[in-house]
Amino acid sequence: MNMKKILYFAAALCLGLSLASCADDIVIDHVDEGAYANIENLVATLRDSKTNKVSNIVDLRQDAYQTSVAVALGRAPKKGVDVKVEYDAAYLDAYNQEHGTSFQLYPQDKFSIQNGGQIVVAPDETRSYSLDITLQPFDTKEEATYLLPLKAVVSTDGVQASEDESHLVYLVRNMSWQSSAARKEGEKSVICFFEVNDTNPLNTLCFETEDGRLLFDYVVLFAYNINYDREKGEVYVFSNPQCQYILDHYDEVIKPLRERGVKVILSILGNHDESGLAQLSDLGARDFAQKVAAVVNGYGFDGINYDDEYSNGPDLSNPLFAQHSVERGDRLYFETKKALPDKIMMSYQFGSALGRYPVDGVDPSEYMDIFVADYGGRGQAYGNSTLDMCSYMSSEFARNRSLPNESSLDGFLASEYRYWMVFAVWGVNNTGGQSHWNTLNTMAQKVLGSPLKKPEYYWPETKSLETKPITW
Repeated sequence: MNMKKILYFAAALCLGLSLASCADDIVIDHVDEGAYANIENLVATLRDSKTNKVSNIVDLRQDAYQTSVAVALGRAPKKGVDVKVEYDAAYLDAYNQEHGTSFQLYPQDKFSIQNGGQIVVAPDETRSYSLDITLQPFDTKEEATYLLPLKAVVSTDGVQASEDESHLVYLVRNMSWQSSAARKEGEKSVICFFEVNDTNPLNTLCFETEDGRLLFDYVVLFAYNINYDREKGEVYVFSNPQCQYILDHYDEVIKPLRERGVKVILSILGNHDESGLAQLSDLGARDFAQKVAAVVNGYGFDGINYDDEYSNGPDLSNPLFAQHSVERGDRLYFETKKALPDKIMMSYQFGSALGRYPVDGVDPSEYMDIFVADYGGRGQAYGNSTLDMCSYMSSEFARNRSLPNESSLDGFLASEYRYWMVFAVWGVNNTGGQSHWNTLNTMAQKVLGSPLKKPEYYWPETKSLETKPITW
């Protein structure tokens, strides 16, 4: 409605009521309509067509990576909107400063976009058609993350792209040093949580298919801890002897998995004190996120999983702590993603660290990557997140809980869910035996289309690189 008509109506209404309640005459002086000037304006957002995100992680190996981009509007513009997608090298410094990162610029000559980046939103549409983009692999084998910044430049009156909303970024991780035997397009993923107190993560290598791929393409090290140092007055990442052994022997334990294309995730769990993953203040969340980032970057991991369990009540007089809540857990995820934008944020959906609500106006889909269900449920997608960010089921092998079978695997393959989580699988201390291996062999045939090779040995201890033969 036109502002002058609104004001006329308001004045007439008040005049009519004045006989009963208005003692003074009503005088309408100058009204500043500047605050309403942008009501009709539309804001254009540039997004990846596959993920619908404005920030995307790309693992670039030996082959070129292809995706597409599109422009989204809040409503139909009622006229054609012309946009050009441009490579914006100048955005690198601003991005690095905001996130405290030191990413290099992805080379422009290795990037190409369809139609020179020209794109149009039709009058009655809220989203443009997609433009294909291609990223070429690197010649170097050095592991590094590069920023590919793309910008939407709008040339149609009444439509704008703000500095914050106009950029689409790809965090391109050079993984050309990894094996090419990774997941194929459209294949499902299996996440394995290893209880590292009694399980050596090298047992991942026991589950190799006959065509040379590993059944588990995500390995979660369960678990490191969040703890509070009362003398220093700070929250920190605690490693017990088994966890510390893995860090100290990264080249022998973790690197062989990552060289095979496995993403290795550090899991953090509460540890029976006043610190907790869903009870940190804004200050505490930012501080702990920086400490987590130092461990992840310093040792070379692919991401973080938070599991909100086993913490005591917070000391609310401490400025690092706050009342336990889902919002506090979401804040920690948000701050961690900001500190680790090129790493995977994974939520084990138990307790209050869930990745559920927007934080500072940022939708959960932008600061979360994977949602893992607790036993007996399906992963929950929050905000604009999608089911392909979620686990279909979680299986605890040590207790024979929710183990996969042909029927449930068929349901998984037919679903939109991308992940299945397994925990405490056979292969550690030779427990579970033949039946567990048979179950995982069925999973490999269903998910990857190839049976498992029978392994000859396994790693019986976490704090050792020695192996033992398997007796079938």
